[in-house]
Amino acid sequence: MSAPDRLITALADRYTIERELGAGGMATVYLARDLKHDRDVAIKVLRPELAAVIGADRFLTEIKTTANLQHPHILPLFDSGTAGDDEGRGMPRPYLFYVMPFIEGETLRDRLDREKQLPIGEAVRIASEVASALDYAHRRGVIHRDIKPENILLHEGQALVADFGIALAASRAGGSRMTETGMSLGTPHYMSPEQAMGEREISARSDVYALGCVTYEMLIGDPPFTGSTAQAIVAKVLTEKPSGLSRTRSTISEAVEDAVLTALEKLPADRFATAAEFAAALAGGTTARATTRSAARPVAPSPGQRRGYVVAGVTLAALCLAGGWLLGRRGGTTASAGPAVYDVATPDSARVSFINTSSSYATYGAVGRTVSIAPTGDFAVYVALQPDSVALLWYRSLLTDDTRPFPGTTGASVPRVSPDGTQVAYFAGNQVMVVSVAGGEPRPLATLLDGRMLDWISADQLLALGSDGDRALWIKLGGGEPRERSIVRCPLGTWAPSMKELLCGFNGAARMIDLETDSTYEVRTLQGDGTPGGPLAGSEFRIIDERYLVFISPDGVLTGANFDPETRLVQRAVPLVPGIRRESIGEAHFDVSENGTLVYAPGLDVTKGRLVRRISNAAPVPLPIEGAHFQRYDLSRDGRWLAAVVQGNSLNELRIYDLRTGQHTVWQRAEIIRHPMWSPDGQSILYAARAGDQWSLLRGTPGAGTPTDTLARYAATGVTFDALGYPNDSTAIAQEWLGALVVRFDPRRASATMDTVLRGARFPSVSATGQLVAYQSMDGSRIMVTTFPAAGRRWQIASQGVEPLMLSPRTVLFRQGASWYTATVNPTTGEPSGAPVQWANDPRFSDTSGWSNVPTHDGGIIYVQGPEQASPGYFRVIPNWVREMKRAVDQAAK
Repeated sequence: MSAPDRLITALADRYTIERELGAGGMATVYLARDLKHDRDVAIKVLRPELAAVIGADRFLTEIKTTANLQHPHILPLFDSGTAGDDEGRGMPRPYLFYVMPFIEGETLRDRLDREKQLPIGEAVRIASEVASALDYAHRRGVIHRDIKPENILLHEGQALVADFGIALAASRAGGSRMTETGMSLGTPHYMSPEQAMGEREISARSDVYALGCVTYEMLIGDPPFTGSTAQAIVAKVLTEKPSGLSRTRSTISEAVEDAVLTALEKLPADRFATAAEFAAALAGGTTARATTRSAARPVAPSPGQRRGYVVAGVTLAALCLAGGWLLGRRGGTTASAGPAVYDVATPDSARVSFINTSSSYATYGAVGRTVSIAPTGDFAVYVALQPDSVALLWYRSLLTDDTRPFPGTTGASVPRVSPDGTQVAYFAGNQVMVVSVAGGEPRPLATLLDGRMLDWISADQLLALGSDGDRALWIKLGGGEPRERSIVRCPLGTWAPSMKELLCGFNGAARMIDLETDSTYEVRTLQGDGTPGGPLAGSEFRIIDERYLVFISPDGVLTGANFDPETRLVQRAVPLVPGIRRESIGEAHFDVSENGTLVYAPGLDVTKGRLVRRISNAAPVPLPIEGAHFQRYDLSRDGRWLAAVVQGNSLNELRIYDLRTGQHTVWQRAEIIRHPMWSPDGQSILYAARAGDQWSLLRGTPGAGTPTDTLARYAATGVTFDALGYPNDSTAIAQEWLGALVVRFDPRRASATMDTVLRGARFPSVSATGQLVAYQSMDGSRIMVTTFPAAGRRWQIASQGVEPLMLSPRTVLFRQGASWYTATVNPTTGEPSGAPVQWANDPRFSDTSGWSNVPTHDGGIIYVQGPEQASPGYFRVIPNWVREMKRAVDQAAK
């Protein structure tokens, strides 16, 4: 049965469908007869692929809001529902539809196509009627998002605003999960700058801008910005000011011109706050523009506006990519330019997970990428968080609504689709695993502690990095013993197949590593005089087609640049796509397929968080210092001073904050600085710094003018030093990859010795009395306690957790996700007393790649709190993105 016949059959008991009136981008409209009320109606039926992804229940729930919009200038909603629900018998999915009055008349577009310009008085009246409808909807929290002449009906001379049904339900029903395959709401001629740039939060002022465009066209005959391509239109929307109306039509009054140009201001804050204000100004009210006559002065975007809208004229393709639209119908034709941008939803029961579930770091903030796209760009595999908070791999088609889990992939992270698109490799705890895309039982390939990076280097070989990026593992799919070796550290990286090197993001800068020789090369910028400049700042570096480099800039924007593989120099970086979710430890969640499709998880860049202090369930209190990309930190025992390691571009800074004033000084800079720790007397700081392949254990007194003592030096391979307990002036406890170290200071000279006391232990924390040590086991992340410094009986506190901390001689605190728990123990033997209890929870907890909690010495902790953001519930897809990236970068080079 054809689609129209099936629809006619499904609705036969209520409506008689007479003929199709037209098909738009998101719906097909039919003229029908309402059998119950004996009247003509218009039935709008959503495109099947749009309906399938939004979902019937969600759509019908949200469209109820439209049914409650009762206003003389809003086209009412009569009915809504589903039709043709025959899935149980193997038939296609049901239709989603809603019913409106059939209006005898025409659209404003029809009239403009016929007359081009309207009488001034009539144009003002129509605009005022539309403004009245919008103001009514805005006061009820409803933004239309797609005001244009096609959506304004003229019935006996009166304006009726249509399509609140699709505009509201599709944007809110998919929530921010708008999934209209191949398009987004909005038409370039009438889209506000913020909507053109793809911002998720659209306010009433965006509708005011669109109505300003429609009013401009009614008066002048064309929208304020026109062009031969969609890119050209959006570029003008973002960079140019509209021409004065009176220059074209001298009979337009100053009041009307000022009102329209105020509505068309680039910044939302400079427009009318409400549609009612716009209507009042059209009627002769004064505006700020009328008062200052600022229409005559050039409009220059502010620095913030330039950053937000990527105003460079050479980035037209980038603007198209970031906005996500298709060129809408004008004059009866439809043209499209640039890649269509669309979203694909993930099921509510399998939302995108940003939890890294490896045994070492079961924390909020994934170490590796969440999503991997197939080489052909037709599907993606992502890490999903199930309702029981268990991570699982899921398949998501980017062309249809097909979604399904990969059974048996519990605890998965860092998925990577194979070059032929048939298999997925991933980490599960300390195991490298592989599973067929078609389904089946996952199988283990190798064991690697703390897996960080996974990439296919050929159709049958994988490269994995672990041990905080210090070890590389080459794994053959057909079997055999993996080849393993220590390497120059690369915490996060990607394989560059054309150069057969590792492209690494290290401390906010790019470098390349030849894994066979351990040779390291910095990727540098090319200065204007043709000489090499400083290191390229950013993260998530990828080489595309040998001569392009894409990466996340320090301000969180996906950026492209020309790249010379011989000199390893980049030039003319072009910002392309903002709004890609980036976690606190620096990983952005995006991937690019071989055929040029970009897929990413929208969201905020949370690398800069704020430090807060908390005691149990009391509300967290921010420390009086600015937000930063904090790595490690420690509070002096008197609570006045904070030592904090902050990631910069290519170097770490060890800062000393005075918490009375909020001011800080930069005490030390180094390639890597590990956990600083105040001595018990608060006079000195113990820390470790790494340069190249060597660690140095250091101790110094900030601000005292005394030199820093080097207590010990040792090779970096296999060791990562984090001081985690300082019970007295002669002893500390630290972390290495084999387990816990006891550091003993020689009081007669500036030196120290280190002995391993607990093999297989991570996150060791010693009690203030120096009698107990709590730690996380490497065999399943159990929380354990034993005596210190000589280990006695080992007591299990919890079967799962991370980052234990001895809050007091009797209290062990540990974390599971964003929740903390405490257990009571015997202060001498460590024997637990009772089950752990929840201590606190904070969904905004922001991971710092381990060692995220430090004590406040009064029973509380300090941790980083990031901005609030939930899982978006969808991925954004940009087909042919690489083509447009190259075009933008090459144009910038001219």
